[in-house]
Amino acid sequence: MSGATAPRGQRPLAVNLSPLDNARLQNLCGPMDDNLRQIEAAFDVTLNRRGEHISITGEQSQARLAADALRHFYAKAERPLN
Repeated sequence: MSGATAPRGQRPLAVNLSPLDNARLQNLCGPMDDNLRQIEAAFDVTLNRRGEHISITGEQSQARLAADALRHFYAKAERPLN
């Protein structure tokens, strides 16, 4: 996950994962945020996370798809994601 700011003209897309469940959030992110890095690579976006708040920077259509993926996987993350 990068700490880069959004390129000029691109607004980050905000995703708030709720209800907050720290175990589910940990399962979503994976060890050392590996799962989030895979989402970044798959959708060619940059994710910045603060707790359950994630901002997504990249092409808007790709950012929306990444946001949908994050919400989907968060809903499924009662156990570690494989």
